[in-house]
Amino acid sequence: MLAHLRQMPSAIVRFGCELTGLTQDQAGVRGVLQDRQTAATSQVDAEYVIAADGAHSRAREQLGIPMDGPAHLADYERVEFLASLAGAVGDRRYALYVITRPDAAGVLAQRGRGDRWGISRERTVGEPRFADLGEHELTGLIARAAGVGDLRARIERLGSFPFAAQIAERYRERRGFLAGDAAHRMTPRGGTGMNTAIQDSFDLGWKLAWVLRGWASRDLLDTYETERRPVGLHNVKRAGQSTGARASAAEALPWDLNGRLAHHWIRGHGRPVSTLDLVGDGLTVLAGPGDPRWAHAKAHDPGPVPVAVHLLDAGTADALDLEPEAAMLVRPDGREVHRWPGYDRWLAGPSWAAHSLATRPGTRSLAQTV
Repeated sequence: MLAHLRQMPSAIVRFGCELTGLTQDQAGVRGVLQDRQTAATSQVDAEYVIAADGAHSRAREQLGIPMDGPAHLADYERVEFLASLAGAVGDRRYALYVITRPDAAGVLAQRGRGDRWGISRERTVGEPRFADLGEHELTGLIARAAGVGDLRARIERLGSFPFAAQIAERYRERRGFLAGDAAHRMTPRGGTGMNTAIQDSFDLGWKLAWVLRGWASRDLLDTYETERRPVGLHNVKRAGQSTGARASAAEALPWDLNGRLAHHWIRGHGRPVSTLDLVGDGLTVLAGPGDPRWAHAKAHDPGPVPVAVHLLDAGTADALDLEPEAAMLVRPDGREVHRWPGYDRWLAGPSWAAHSLATRPGTRSLAQTV
């Protein structure tokens, strides 16, 4: 990711500096950065700023946005260590191993390449902290969790953080936006923290891109909080449940997918291609195979937003519940926003872009229902 960023002409990556000031006016924002080694300061001017600097966001503080909710529900701690567990794991390689034995309960997971592992747990009241255990006790706990009595583990580091269930009072202050943990703090219960953060970033990213490219007015940016904060609020409440935030697929998927296009494999491309692979930076039209005129539809609507039109095979159209002569309009985040029963109905209606902020009738809009 770092190498990719450094190849982008519009990106500048700096380490060892911190944000010490942030101001804004009608023209843009100005950040003051301080080098942590030399204490030298510099200024950065931009049109917008995104506070993506974590749970204890300095940028959020500078924007004057408070957090709502409990900041300390419980303690979560982790020990990272080096140990050869390949033989114990064998062909049962998983992302997480939930250890249920009472004297070594927690979650065991590989932390990187090779033999680097970690055990994480939610510490119960009265239970000794990892940091309070001697090396012999800690390596014994690791061996019990791994089920290898003679395991030789070399401890690398210990870490801990408090469980919190907080959400920002608002996601925006004029030209400043919050994303990720700066906008919402969640416990690992339910596993929604990183997913919510990635979805926030994608939603805000394509909307900022449209505005900066002149494809949409600044009003589009108002929809970021409208669409994303209800999801953040729902997931923060879920993560704060002491029962572990268990939910059925029927309960969780509407919030996780939030109206996004379903994945289906498409035949005839010579390699595996998903319906999700067809979604581009602009608007995407997916049309059934019953009317070939859809292939030339974008020539009739040369608006500022680029439009890509894809004709689907009958099987894929049926999987998307799309009639052979119908078409659907999809935003860059994969969210379906409109359908037309036929080409002539589309031709008589408004432009593609006029539908880009709408929600398909009959599709649940979390921003409207919460």
